[in-house]
Amino acid sequence: MQRLLSFSPLMLDALRAGRKTVTRRRFAPTLLLNEAPDHYQFQGMSAGSALFTNRQWPAVLVEPIASPFGQPGEVLRVQEAPSVRLEITAVWAEQVQAITEAQALAEGIVLLPAALGSGPGYSADSEAGRRCPQASAVDAFRTLIESIYPTAWSRNEWVWVVEFRVVE
Repeated sequence: MQRLLSFSPLMLDALRAGRKTVTRRRFAPTLLLNEAPDHYQFQGMSAGSALFTNRQWPAVLVEPIASPFGQPGEVLRVQEAPSVRLEITAVWAEQVQAITEAQALAEGIVLLPAALGSGPGYSADSEAGRRCPQASAVDAFRTLIESIYPTAWSRNEWVWVVEFRVVE
């Protein structure tokens, strides 16, 4: 059975347009990890699980957390468009604020042309974004992620980063 990924209409459009090649999904908020996100450090992936250490008590082992999305090479289906399949190329964990400009663009953020009287800006929505463009791709991603997970950015929560490519 293939796993499903769900996308908002806006992100589904970015996926179909070829702008979206990565998605970030919040770790379960009930995990101790997201109760105090800054107390933990990601060590890497092993056998499909994220490994963490506790920054305050490095000798205390943190239980590995299995990726709910699978591993590189596995194929996911898009729930809203079952004919669209995504092959995972990489999976890792990071705190949401660690996103780079390049990664924000890979999330589907677009550079908008300069509007009358202002410079260019960034947005997840090429139409609505013209009314309120952001100064950077990371700022536009922050607006997007806060619309999905309202506390994730301010708490700098842990997210799964799933890179993929569309397969026929």
